[in-house]
Parts: sequence; C-alpha cells; structure tokens
Amino acid sequence: MFIKKIQLYAILLLLFSTAGCKNEAINNPDIEDAVLDVFLENTEPLLTKFKEVNIIGEGDVDFSIGIDNQEDAGLYYIDLYAYDSKYEFLGYYDSGDEVIKNMEKDTDIQPSDTIWGPFSPLHYLILNSDDGSVVREFGFTDIGDQYIAFRKKNSAGGYFYGWMLVNIERSKKVTIKEYALHKIADTPIKAGEK
Repeated sequence: MFIKKIQLYAILLLLFSTAGCKNEAINNPDIEDAVLDVFLENTEPLLTKFKEVNIIGEGDVDFSIGIDNQEDAGLYYIDLYAYDSKYEFLGYYDSGDEVIKNMEKDTDIQPSDTIWGPFSPLHYLILNSDDGSVVREFGFTDIGDQYIAFRKKNSAGGYFYGWMLVNIERSKKVTIKEYALHKIADTPIKAGEK
C-alpha cells in the first residue's frame, strides 16, 4: 500500500511538472534578443547630450541617442541616429519631417513595410514661450514603453528585421530597454517577439 502511494505521488508530480513546462514561453532560436537598459537624461537647458549604443556586439557603434534641451526656447528633441548605414528605421512623414514610427506590441515588422530610412526624431516638442502650451509635437508620446522597428542590411543584399523597446519621459529622458533581431534575412518579426 505504501509503495502504491509513492508511485501515485511520483506520477502526479511528473504530470504537474510537465504541465508547468508547457506554460513557459519558449524563445524562437532564430531571434537574437538582449536587455539593454541604455539610459540618457538631459535636464540642463541649452545643452545637447549624446550616448553611443552598440546593440549587436560587433565592436562598432550601431546607434547614438541624443537629447537637445532648449528649454528657454520651448524646444525639446530626442533623436536616435543610425551610425552605420546598414541600419534603417521604419518611419513616416509629418509635415515634411521624417520621424521614427512607434509601434504597438505584436505589430508585424516585415519587408513589405515601405517607409524605411535613416530617420532620427523619436520625440519632438515645441512649447509656446508665453503660456507653455504645445505648439507642435510629433513622434513618441511621454507615456509608457513603445516599440521601434529597424532593419539591418546583410552582405547578400537582404535585411534582418528587428525591434527596440523605448521609453521616453518628460521630453528629457530616454531609455532603450531591449531589442530583438531575426537572424534569418527577409523574415518578418512581431514587435516584442523573442
């Protein structure tokens, strides 16, 4: 009787541990991803700050983030620059300005997306110097985490598609939290997919 109870407990333990494994998220082995937590803050008026970002680990600088704080003129810019010409961002045009597009989680990032280029503004804000009201604002909002789509040209002429998770606060802080890049050229990836 005692041995049967032990066998029953062993079977139940095996069943529960198997069920628990099925609920774990399994990352796609064809997607390279990493937590970055690259942070830049600029609270000094009339100052521009930059920080270099190397996400792929090849030794070269991939991107640079910059914050231009012209508080006295009511101008705030947060930019993400591609240092290397093999990188492009998914963007859009706002009154003639090229802007990096923010994306919702699980949105497809794919070769058929048409507006790719060396876009740089993430957030652009102009305030009225008299009353502080917003004159013009475009790009990312100051609320929560948002995704950026980017692609990297490969030596065969195709592209690897990826995303970055970015957070902007009060037009003065930006954090690139993480990224993922599909390792198979010209293969779509969803924003947030790992």
